Amino acid sequence: MNRKKFNVRRYFLVLLITTMIFVSGMLLGYYLNSQKMNDLDSLQKDLATSSLDNDLQYSLIEEAPCNYVNSTLVIEELYVLSTKLDFMESILGPKNSEVIRLKKYYSLLQIRYWLFMNKINADCHKNINTIIYFYSNEGDCPSCEEQGYILTYIRRKYPNVQVYSFDINLNLNSLDALKMRFNVDKAPFLVINDESFSGFQETAKIIKDINLSNNVSIEENN
Repeated sequence: MNRKKFNVRRYFLVLLITTMIFVSGMLLGYYLNSQKMNDLDSLQKDLATSSLDNDLQYSLIEEAPCNYVNSTLVIEELYVLSTKLDFMESILGPKNSEVIRLKKYYSLLQIRYWLFMNKINADCHKNINTIIYFYSNEGDCPSCEEQGYILTYIRRKYPNVQVYSFDINLNLNSLDALKMRFNVDKAPFLVINDESFSGFQETAKIIKDINLSNNVSIEENN
């Protein structure tokens, strides 16, 4: 009889502890999700202000582009926006409408900055190398991740090389026009200084193509 009472008490205690752990986990999960959603809501509200701010910034820069050759204003904005995009994608997933909206906005900024760099090269007699990278995260491009790592390495090593990455499946008119201009067929696809390269490209091949396209060796970042 005493053993039976002891077993009942033990089972009750185990049930109580299990319930407390379960409830604590639910409360912690709710708190963390609430914090993430608050951060996400704040991020979404900031986008409207950022959009207008970027338009004005570009208008000012385009008035005297050669004065901003060494400026990091736009590069920093692209980096911040890329970080925000990664944050949203990690919470909501790549198919979420808000994630796609931010990705479109980020892509538009990149296209605009790429056009600005072309103007810098033409009007200010500079030699800034540009690489446009088309990738896919639909599971149909097994080499895209490695290609991205290679381009990140090149961008960090060579300060006069700039890389612009675009989701090839993104539904955006300006991006479609860019793909049509360079005959982009499938990912991975690179455009190095306006020359098209379809398929995966090794590090040495990319560096060689950059040097051939501008007849000047790209400078290393020491």
